[in-house]
Amino acid sequence: MDALTKTPRHPGGRISSYVLLLLATILSVGPPHANTPVSADETGIKGTVLIGPIRPGPAMVGQSNEAPFRATFHVLSSDKVVAHFESDDKGNFRVVLLPGDYTIVPDASAPFPHARRQRKTVTVPEDGFADVILRFDTGMR
Repeated sequence: MDALTKTPRHPGGRISSYVLLLLATILSVGPPHANTPVSADETGIKGTVLIGPIRPGPAMVGQSNEAPFRATFHVLSSDKVVAHFESDDKGNFRVVLLPGDYTIVPDASAPFPHARRQRKTVTVPEDGFADVILRFDTGMR
């Protein structure tokens, strides 16, 4: 019996209280992986780079006026370069990045007008890769 309240004490009452307190603490913090940062190799962007138009004059029905594009690109975050990547001959690329918002900018060597001004915004999700098509204008009309 509890001397202060004159109520019967449950056997193991203190232990039960500690177990409940521990359980409540664990549940309030969340699962062990909830606050673990995502590994950089698990997120990023992937996709294809296309340029167009590739032929002058009006577009032809049923014919694409775009082509895959091989070039070097810079990835910016808050106007600072955080990564570089190069697309292959088919325009495909993959770059590993942490989740967040980025700006993709062609290298100044890209053979189309105002390459550095043709910026593309991409958001990397919390898990996995953002699958994108980056289209750039050749200036051909």
